[in-house]
Amino acid sequence: MTTTQKQAIVNEIRLLSEKESQSKVAKKADVSTATISQMLNHNWDLIKDEMWQRVKINLRIELEWQTADTTNFRELSKLLNKVQSRGMSVCIVHNAGTGKSHTYKLYERTYENVIYIECKNYWTKKSYVKQLLQACGLDAFGTVECMIEKFIKHVKGLVKPIIIIDQFDKLKEPSMDLFMDFYNDLDKHCGFVLSGVPALKKRIERGCQNEKIGYDELKSRIGKKYIPLYPIKEKDVQAVCEANGVNDEQFINEAFNTCEGDLRRVRRSIDQYFLMQNA
Repeated sequence: MTTTQKQAIVNEIRLLSEKESQSKVAKKADVSTATISQMLNHNWDLIKDEMWQRVKINLRIELEWQTADTTNFRELSKLLNKVQSRGMSVCIVHNAGTGKSHTYKLYERTYENVIYIECKNYWTKKSYVKQLLQACGLDAFGTVECMIEKFIKHVKGLVKPIIIIDQFDKLKEPSMDLFMDFYNDLDKHCGFVLSGVPALKKRIERGCQNEKIGYDELKSRIGKKYIPLYPIKEKDVQAVCEANGVNDEQFINEAFNTCEGDLRRVRRSIDQYFLMQNA
């Protein structure tokens, strides 16, 4: 890892530490507070590249990618602000690759009292709760019940918090059911965003139709609505390309025509573009 890349990571750590504390940043990064302190103080000699990489990944730091002002980034950011300021609960459902997760991650880094997690298929109920605590910069140990109580107590102490549960559709039902408990304890104090692909809507609707326990309550708490995003247009692809150093009109047009509404494919096309340029 280059010195320039390390400095970029340190800059992000410093910004995050100003919002919270070095201790909480360390817990989110899954490293010791001493490591974070050494990074900030430029005592880098004994810090291995593997440690820098771990911090970069766990803090979701993008070194070589610039955020573009796409329609979905702009409108979703406005919605998140509204949800956080008003303590609302919403469910966002749209296809993969439209910029949902990228917007959530940047929102978390930009604003205070934002708790963001990206769910995984393999999580148990305990691992889910541990991830929630880690996202808060808290120690994650003890029984599931104790950790849940610790999480709720922490959120109650925050000013206008927002909890963003990305890829909510990947959670198993025991983990998904916890949303109702969180909502009941934090309603009007905390904003909630449940987010996923169209399979999330299908799962909730199927659960309601089959009268499975918890699904009617979940649907009620999100206002019985699923908020869609906007389809990707050529101006969005152009914004992404230009933000990341590509101004070739022919390339932009081709990237749009082949991306099938998926900005991840646009990113891969840009990576390939620079790979060919440097060949």
